[in-house]
Amino acid sequence: MIEALNAIMPVIVKTLERVHDSSWKMDYSMHDSYELIFVKKGNVDFWVEGEKIELKAGDLLIIKPHTRHKFEVVGSFKAEFIVMAFYLKPQSKAKIEQLKEIYGFLKHIEMVSSRFYYLRVRKRSSIFFCLESILQEAKENKENLLLYIKSLELFAYITREIDNLEIKKNFDYSKIAKFIKEYIDQNYMEDIKIGDIAKKLFLSESSISRLFKNHFGVLPKEYLLSKRIEKAKEYLSMSNLKVSEIAIMCGFSSLQRFNDIFKKYTGFSPTHFRKLSLQNSNFLQNKSMGNLEQ
Repeated sequence: MIEALNAIMPVIVKTLERVHDSSWKMDYSMHDSYELIFVKKGNVDFWVEGEKIELKAGDLLIIKPHTRHKFEVVGSFKAEFIVMAFYLKPQSKAKIEQLKEIYGFLKHIEMVSSRFYYLRVRKRSSIFFCLESILQEAKENKENLLLYIKSLELFAYITREIDNLEIKKNFDYSKIAKFIKEYIDQNYMEDIKIGDIAKKLFLSESSISRLFKNHFGVLPKEYLLSKRIEKAKEYLSMSNLKVSEIAIMCGFSSLQRFNDIFKKYTGFSPTHFRKLSLQNSNFLQNKSMGNLEQ
C-alpha cells in the first residue's frame, strides 16, 4: 500500500507560514514546482510574469512551475500567508498526465492560458482548515506520511471548489430567472412567498432575487405584486365580482392589503378604478355607436 501511495504522492518542497510588513519585498524568482499562496491577513501585491495581482485575506493563488513571480506587502498592517510548494515526481509524460487527472485541479490550471490560477476561499472553509493542519504537520515532521495524505486531501478540496466555480461559470442562470417568472405567472393567486421558491431551487432568497433582477430588471417580489395588480385590474374592468372576492382570487391575504397595494401601484382605490373603467368603457361604446349611425 505504501508503494501505491508513493506512486501518486507529490514531492513537497516547502510548507511554511510567513509574516511580513510593507518594508519587506521579494525580487523576481522562478521555481520548478507549483507554488500555492494563501493569504490569511493583510494585503499582498503579486507580480506573475509582469502581471499584477492584488491579494487580500482569503485569496488563494496557484502559480505554475517555471513562472517568474515576486510580491510585496502593501498597507500599514502586517500580512500573514501560507506558502506551499510541490511538484509531481519525474515519471513518464503519460504518468504525469494521469496524476493531473487524479489531482483534478492541476488539469484545470493547465487548461488556462494564464501562468496562475486565482481562487477566493472562505475563511472557515475546508481548504482553510486543511492548510492550517498541513502547516502544523510540516512544523512537527516534514517526512510525516500524514503530511502527504493531508496534501492529497487539500488537493481534493481545491478540485471540488474549482469544479463548482466552473459549473457556475458555464451555467445559464437565465433558466432559473425564467423558471421563477413562470412559477409566479402560474401561481400568483396562491399564498406564495419568494422564500418558498428559493427552497424549491435549493438557493437563498437573496441569490434568486439577484438573478431575477439581473435578467428582468425587477425583484421577484415586485414582479409578483405587479402580476397580481394586473390581474386585479382585469377582473375589476371585465367582471361584476366583489372587490373582496377579487382580492382573494389575486392572492392577497386581506381586503385592506389589497386596497393599500392597489392604490400604491395605480393611484386609485379598486372601487374608484372600477368606476373609471366602466365610464371609459361606456364612452368608447357610445363613440362606437355614434360612428355606426353616421
